[in-house]
Amino acid sequence: MRPTIADIAQLARVSKATVSAVLNDRPGISPQTHARVLAVIKKFNYRPNELARSLSNRKTRSIGLVIKEIDNPYFARIMKGVFDICREHDYTVLLGSSELSPAQERQSIDALTSQRVGGLIISPLQGPDCDFTWLADLQRDHYPLVMLGQVKNYHTTVVDIDNVQAARNAVACLIGLGHRDIAYFAGPSYSSHSAERQQGYQQALMDHGLPVRPEFILPAGSERELGFQAGLALFRRPGPHPTAVFCYNDLVAIGLINALTTLEIDVPQAVSVIGCDDLDFSQCYRIPLTTIHVPAYEIGCSAATRIIQALENDNDSSPQIVLFEARLVERTSCAPARHHLI
Repeated sequence: MRPTIADIAQLARVSKATVSAVLNDRPGISPQTHARVLAVIKKFNYRPNELARSLSNRKTRSIGLVIKEIDNPYFARIMKGVFDICREHDYTVLLGSSELSPAQERQSIDALTSQRVGGLIISPLQGPDCDFTWLADLQRDHYPLVMLGQVKNYHTTVVDIDNVQAARNAVACLIGLGHRDIAYFAGPSYSSHSAERQQGYQQALMDHGLPVRPEFILPAGSERELGFQAGLALFRRPGPHPTAVFCYNDLVAIGLINALTTLEIDVPQAVSVIGCDDLDFSQCYRIPLTTIHVPAYEIGCSAATRIIQALENDNDSSPQIVLFEARLVERTSCAPARHHLI
């Protein structure tokens, strides 16, 4: 573990303020003390934490927002909520996007903290390749922080929906329509929401005594084209095929419907499809999409409100878990099952 400014201060028998003064070459420190602090810094190869320096020197009324995909309409609604609340309170928003890359996520966070933003709202990537040292650094330095998705073992303020329950409700709806062979088109591997929705999908099947079939769980990413390709792959391979599919998001669901249309498979009479997010165009699509309404704009507003409260109250509030209701919106992409595999 790398040394902190507190460690250097203790080893040099000075205060943290004195170490900071030496690092920033401020006057008022005796030559002897200055030399002693520098010797400890050199011995332990200490590098100043830019996050802490940003926090202590913060002068601008600004926050940083780090999302996963800049061109995803869901995140556009999140951004709108954040920007609207910040504008009301005279805060500036600086935007970063990981584009599903852990390295780019860390780069975005470092870039924003170097700009001395007061706090951060982050939609975090999660997965086996993700390194959360940046989150440990932020928490150690008491950096105002709101997460759009919970990271296990880190106690932070989170604004989100209950993805597990939302998925259970969607799959229960399909089961209620008589479907027994239901697939899940999973989202990106770095999305905790995808994993949570898969968990809800599996729980709904088990709740009704139905088997979880691994061959009916397919990676489909978060884009329409990926949903299209996953749909072609599933329904072109030898059967049996599902009679219903629950998709990670609306873009994937629309891509799937396009694939089924290409294969001349009727939606919803042969295959029912449910998405997630309830994007504006989902109800206007040629087959209006049954989907889970996720209040993305309200989530953005809530996240911005909480980060501003943390900034204006010196970050003295306890972390909170804020979960918005995600309701199922039934349209015409679902129909009763024909009670057989296609």
